[in-house]
Amino acid sequence: MLKIKRLMQKHVPGMMTCEAVDEFLYDYHEGNLSYFESVKFKLHLSMCKECQAYVLGYKNTIRTSQENFITPEPIEKIPEELIQAILDIRTDK
Repeated sequence: MLKIKRLMQKHVPGMMTCEAVDEFLYDYHEGNLSYFESVKFKLHLSMCKECQAYVLGYKNTIRTSQENFITPEPIEKIPEELIQAILDIRTDK
């Protein structure tokens, strides 16, 4: 497959490289590529296992950050006893 990818990059005008995949990844993920750029991006991915893994890692990172770093719902009111206990511990030191 690597040989096919190299031949395609060498002989197909405008064939996207691995470096270009990295440069276009954000815009691809956000849906900001032109139709032509998107086709070139997907063509490269269809032949490059390394870039497939890279894009999958990128997507997993975004998904994980969205799942785990969502702003929690605000606490309506912190109990006064808890605030006082924290303040008491701080002033004892």
